[in-house]
Amino acid sequence: MIGDLLEQLRWLAYTVYMEAEGEPYEGKLGVAYAICARARSKKRSVSDVVFQGWQFSAWNTESPTRLKLDEISAGLWADCYKASVAAYFELSADPTGGATHYLNVEATKAARGGTLPKWAADSTDATKVNEALVTARLGHHTFLRDPP
Repeated sequence: MIGDLLEQLRWLAYTVYMEAEGEPYEGKLGVAYAICARARSKKRSVSDVVFQGWQFSAWNTESPTRLKLDEISAGLWADCYKASVAAYFELSADPTGGATHYLNVEATKAARGGTLPKWAADSTDATKVNEALVTARLGHHTFLRDPP
């Protein structure tokens, strides 16, 4: 039981590191909260959520961030783990307002030839975020809730 909990926290912290390494602490906390909210809403474990195909780009096979897992500094790891524990156990307020998804709009558009994925895009203009779903903007990430 304890081992499984520690395993879930470790995968969460690794994902926060790879997805939000350069973000301020609040951004790391936001990423952790969004992952935990998605896990809760789907009644799945954190590891099931982060390893589901094409959900978190950091875990995609071609992701260059996975190669940096052996190079995490102690200070950065502490921030990522702290954010993960805070979100997992809901020890601090959710800065995302209940988001289950997030993306870096500019990086996503650059990788996709100028458009956003359907789940985040405005229904009339795939180059713009669906503002009705936005719950917060923290650092470089825009956080969104599930569509109704």
